[in-house]
Amino acid sequence: LLTEPQSTNLITNSNDFSNSYWTKAGSSVVGGFTSPDGSGNAFKLVESVLNESHFVYSSTITVTNGAYSTVSVILKYSGVQWIAFNTQFGASNVRGWFDVKNGVLGTQEAGLTADIELLSDGWYRCSNTYLNDGTTSRSRFYLSPSDNDNNAYQGDGTSGAYIFGAQLEELSYATSYIPTYGAVRTRLQDSVNGA
Repeated sequence: LLTEPQSTNLITNSNDFSNSYWTKAGSSVVGGFTSPDGSGNAFKLVESVLNESHFVYSSTITVTNGAYSTVSVILKYSGVQWIAFNTQFGASNVRGWFDVKNGVLGTQEAGLTADIELLSDGWYRCSNTYLNDGTTSRSRFYLSPSDNDNNAYQGDGTSGAYIFGAQLEELSYATSYIPTYGAVRTRLQDSVNGA
């Protein structure tokens, strides 16, 4: 039995990347793509045509100092191979890279625990875990020109990555996706009866 503990998604707009909760920098988002659950609610994060950094980032999130946090998002290749997570865990900004074309981990900065898991049809769930050293967090997802690089580069206006289901939870690993629609949401612990 694969049971899960109680967990809360602290990202309050987990999948509406067009919402103002998500700031787009050097990028735009387009909706209506088929998501891992078969519905048409995935987005594509598209790089601009300028020579700049291309990313999307969440509003500030309150976290517990001294607790582990895990940020995760589901991604699929669409012209950009490398996605960087530049995540604020309290006072620290730590970066990790994911190859969403081949499904492998790239460079991970000190203190991070990372995972990449194939779901279906080229979708990968990518996650980073870190120990908070403060009380605020922010998740940033960069389109990157290569591993260990989230600097500015010349975009083409069409390449990017499909993106779905962002989550930040105060656990040392990612649990199954908890969708949110304007507020944090908690999934209760699984219980087994009559075993």
